[in-house]
Amino acid sequence: MRAGRAETPARELFQDAAFPALDSSLFSSLSTPLAQFREDITWRRPQEICATPQLLPDNPWEGQVKQGLLGDCWFLCACAALQKHRHLLDQVFPPGQPSWSDQEYCGLFTCRIWQFGHWEEVTIDDRLPCLAGRLCFSRCQREDVFWLPLLEKAYAKVHGSYEHLWAGQVADALVDLTGSLAERWNLKEILGANGWQDKSRGGEHSTCRQLLRLKDQCLISCSVLNPRPGKACDHTFSSPLLQRRTSVHERAVWVCVLLCPF
Repeated sequence: MRAGRAETPARELFQDAAFPALDSSLFSSLSTPLAQFREDITWRRPQEICATPQLLPDNPWEGQVKQGLLGDCWFLCACAALQKHRHLLDQVFPPGQPSWSDQEYCGLFTCRIWQFGHWEEVTIDDRLPCLAGRLCFSRCQREDVFWLPLLEKAYAKVHGSYEHLWAGQVADALVDLTGSLAERWNLKEILGANGWQDKSRGGEHSTCRQLLRLKDQCLISCSVLNPRPGKACDHTFSSPLLQRRTSVHERAVWVCVLLCPF
């Protein structure tokens, strides 16, 4: 009898024992709204989520940041700043790592997070939390692009769980993802000191002009007090947004400037 052709054994993919695909990586105290999804979250690798996953898109717009169920808008705000400056993104996501279409792919990725004065390498597997087969936390504009959820997972590992990322300060995330310094200012206090109530003095416009002078030298973000439902509470503002009076003196609370990232 003719022997059948031997099948090539499936490659065993890396599974991170230090940050496993278990509830212990998702939750810390079950004290956030995330706890209601405890029984429904599953873990999938990108090739189980879509047909042709990719790490970074050819079109930068397709890699834009979108928030999911996790209340980590402060972290995603910093990620949005990285996405606009490729050399900063390459610093935390070193290029050249094997991904899904490469022969060397083994389910492992390495990110770099700035911790206590030096870059710390953080290794993760690519199993990601999902609901109904789709990413339930952060994702990119194109859902087959995975740099963002992988970086979010590395940051969650540094903090001990995804739930530990619920609420924070964008300044902290900017420092952790760039290794630079960040300063925060209460915008209403600045406007008040400049005579905000006296429209004839143009205090608000003066403040905006001062901030806009920094836009080509530093990353600028703004945190709002009353975000609309479903929207992130932190946004990286570009110059047109800073020029809108409603964005500045009606809703803005904190301005964060990352000093000298370039």
